[in-house]
Amino acid sequence: MARKEFDTFLLQDPDLLPEEQEMELIVRDLSPEDRRRKYRSFFANALVSKSESKYPDLLRVRLGRGQLLEKPWSIKILKELNKFATEEG
Repeated sequence: MARKEFDTFLLQDPDLLPEEQEMELIVRDLSPEDRRRKYRSFFANALVSKSESKYPDLLRVRLGRGQLLEKPWSIKILKELNKFATEEG
């Protein structure tokens, strides 16, 4: 299976981001199977590491104004969240 690529925006200092702990992020899919779905954003529970090889997928990190960090990180998406689902009943 090919390595997937995602990106995310951080509004805080990247050095303060906890590594290897489950966290909720908004990520964009940069390598979907269907090219028409590129840049689709979604909420996800994920594990993140500053090491590029720790987890199976690649994470490109952008700062608040869009500046891309030089070195990519790695990410493991644990669960895609549907924050906008309506509850029936």
